[in-house]
Amino acid sequence: MIRERWLFGRSCRSFTLQWHLTHACAFHCAHCYDRSDRSSPSLGEALRIVADLQVFCARNRVAPHVCLSGGDPLAYPHFWALCEHLSREDIPLSLLGNPIAPHQISRLLETATPRSYQVSLEGLEEYNDRIRGAGHYRQCLRFLADARRLGLRTHVMLTLGRGNLDQVLPLAEELRGLTHRLTFNRLCQVGGGASMEIPTQAEYEAFLGLYHEQARSNPLLGLKDNLFSLLRVRQGEAPRGGCTGHGCGAAFNFVALLPDGEVHACRKFPSLLGNIGTRTLCELYEGPAARAYRRGPEACLACSLRDHCKGCMAVTHGQGLDPLRHCDPHCFHPRVTAGLSAI
Repeated sequence: MIRERWLFGRSCRSFTLQWHLTHACAFHCAHCYDRSDRSSPSLGEALRIVADLQVFCARNRVAPHVCLSGGDPLAYPHFWALCEHLSREDIPLSLLGNPIAPHQISRLLETATPRSYQVSLEGLEEYNDRIRGAGHYRQCLRFLADARRLGLRTHVMLTLGRGNLDQVLPLAEELRGLTHRLTFNRLCQVGGGASMEIPTQAEYEAFLGLYHEQARSNPLLGLKDNLFSLLRVRQGEAPRGGCTGHGCGAAFNFVALLPDGEVHACRKFPSLLGNIGTRTLCELYEGPAARAYRRGPEACLACSLRDHCKGCMAVTHGQGLDPLRHCDPHCFHPRVTAGLSAI
């Protein structure tokens, strides 16, 4: 198993490479993390990365999982060839992308049936299209209906800011029967999202309570955010696995690979581990930067829920704090709200 498993008190069965193949995208979402112009790998370079991932996973006795994203992953010129290779190598695949047409859904299912295909919605139609562009909401709903008809499993992700707290639960009702899961990530104030607002701690805590209660009757609602564990323990329930099954999985059972080879602990904020073009994934994983992100914030070291949480370092970074020192600004652990510097 992955050597740092003792940090979580449990073993890890799989390792996810979130691979941003290209930054090319037809949409210009208001909160986009990164619109920088980065070159994409050739097919040969991509196949070498897959081989490197296989070596890493064999060495650490974990199963590989590749999540293809972008930009728009289908805009990568060698997308279909890469999918075919992953299928031949029996590497499970999922996608984070834009809505696609029925013929593309069919081709994807024939090439390498993914575990899931995730698209993003930010709320109901008016709000969503203000963030993602006119017509995006209806395009997504058509895709979800087509995918369900053709047998492609879908997820919907929402980026949660202060402006759409009231949009999430109504959206969940609209999506009943159209998708398998709705989850959210909190807005990280980097890139295009730097000028957007996040909820206050009190607003976010109240939202989590409403969301958690609604999840009891709406099976679409996933409990992905790490802070759900704080809420559940306070209510006498067992904590959940959080963002990656181990709370924050940054540089533990997950890394993000950018088009130009940069590897980051988490895509949502600058967390560079090195470049896969000059160092192997094994070397990057064992490096000091990866170890620091695996350790997480100093403020969380003594917390009894650390194995299930560690907050969100990207949200911390977006607030101008040091993600390796400071606690998630939305944390409502009693010792944090009492004003102590560590939990």
